[in-house]
Amino acid sequence: MTKKNLMKIFLGLTLFTMGCIIFITQKWSVEQLFRRKDWEMDTCFANLSTDPFIPIQGSKTFVLNAFFEHRTHNMSLRLISIVWRPEKTIHHCLLCCQDRLFTSLAKRTIHNSHFGFPYGTGDFLCDIPEDCEPTHAGLVSEDFDPEHVTFVPILNRVPRESSFPVNFTVCLSTMFGGYNNVLQFVQAMEMYRLLGAQRVVVYKTNCSCDMEEVLHYYKDKVGLVEVVPWPIDTHIKVSSSWLATKSPGDLHYYGQIPALNDCLYRNMYQTKYLLLHDPDEIILPVDNNTWGELLSTLEIKYGNKANFYFENNVFPIEKTDESSRFNLSEWATIPGINFLLHVLREPILKSHYKTGKLIINPRTVFEISVHGVKRQNSRTVDVSSHLGRLYHIRRRKNAKLKSRDFVRDEGLLRFAPQMIRKVAHSLSKMNLPSQKQ
Repeated sequence: MTKKNLMKIFLGLTLFTMGCIIFITQKWSVEQLFRRKDWEMDTCFANLSTDPFIPIQGSKTFVLNAFFEHRTHNMSLRLISIVWRPEKTIHHCLLCCQDRLFTSLAKRTIHNSHFGFPYGTGDFLCDIPEDCEPTHAGLVSEDFDPEHVTFVPILNRVPRESSFPVNFTVCLSTMFGGYNNVLQFVQAMEMYRLLGAQRVVVYKTNCSCDMEEVLHYYKDKVGLVEVVPWPIDTHIKVSSSWLATKSPGDLHYYGQIPALNDCLYRNMYQTKYLLLHDPDEIILPVDNNTWGELLSTLEIKYGNKANFYFENNVFPIEKTDESSRFNLSEWATIPGINFLLHVLREPILKSHYKTGKLIINPRTVFEISVHGVKRQNSRTVDVSSHLGRLYHIRRRKNAKLKSRDFVRDEGLLRFAPQMIRKVAHSLSKMNLPSQKQ
């Protein structure tokens, strides 16, 4: 072998070794956790956010909240977000750990329930190093300035499998469009309380002055409602429909699905069971009087890890029983729909798109959509209509039905005397602007 060839081999090996060193160094900086000594710890507390939607520099992503994820093999962090689905930007988590700052590669998951809109729900999963106990976290793109990273507190620090603060929490997503269905909302709150709800979470974009008073009453005087500000229309062009063809926009239905996922994670260790539906809906036990009694029956058969789906039963608002004894004159001036006047429901077709709602064990669920669990470590059981039904007062879905086709269902009326007393009491405590003389 000539000296010239030896020099070529030596040069080649040198370049190869240098390439490996660079690759390993870059790999470590991306996939492993490392300390950045040039970042001050004060960065974490100088840029704390109070905005529900945190824009990420160099990206179209918005972060909602950060949560400890206790269900993965290694300790990790999950950031619930709204993501621009076509975007290919690489993101990292920035973790505030005692007196140090760490970064970790963020694995992005785009939820499938986006209904074709360019924005959708996403989450970012980041590993946490063994020597780090983070208190706050931020999400950064490839090109970022550490002085302008926005941080949020990390929630769900302590997991629990029992002794929850409450047994039943209801998530009501995306109140928008100047919502003013006062009577129905008050009826829903009182029915939820009768059935066992101890907390109701409302994601509010906007509502009427009357509804502001209703929310104030249930939040500050009763302690039932938690209002989460949801000014999403100031950040994203939102649709007011589930289809862009019906209402153009970049995100489905005022961000209903990211709101539901945020509510899922917020309440994961705060409630035994979580109900996800709208204020024009009530999951009603057929033979039992409360959700607690119903779930005790279901747990005996399916265990306490299952999630439960209740089929949608539509009671059209166009079908009103004006002669009903529950058409109360004292409610005539209260804006909104009276649940008790709607006792005719559409028959459920054998073949149909499932639009029911859920009672879930939130600790078994990773990803939720409007009408179903999308990712879980358990199973979802379709509950028999002989045990429980979703009562849904809405516009009729099947315009071809004749009057004789509707089914009379008075299941809700057995709760009417109690509900009427509760509603009357609550309305007497409110100072509705529309009712002032």
